[in-house]
Amino acid sequence: MALDNVLALAVSDVRHCVKVDDTAPGISEGLHAMWTVGLSASGNAVGLTAAEWAALTPEQQAQKRLPATAMLQVAGAHYVIDTINELPAVLDSIEARLAAGERP
Repeated sequence: MALDNVLALAVSDVRHCVKVDDTAPGISEGLHAMWTVGLSASGNAVGLTAAEWAALTPEQQAQKRLPATAMLQVAGAHYVIDTINELPAVLDSIEARLAAGERP
């Protein structure tokens, strides 16, 4: 699906694309050609609304986050973040890595 979108948008260099997903299969799909970012706390593995997440104690959040983070890391995500709010900093990091000659 991600590569279909790249083709539909006529992206000339897929290495500049970023796949953001909350599942292991989604991360695996992205790893074939692009940077991948896993969403742990706001993803399906945790399965809570933003309000439900905010109502948890930090300890409860850590307990919920841990298996989701582990699953995304095992899948090979280049980055794992809690929510999409953290994505701009990751994109800055990816830009720096690309500028340094790194590729996904």
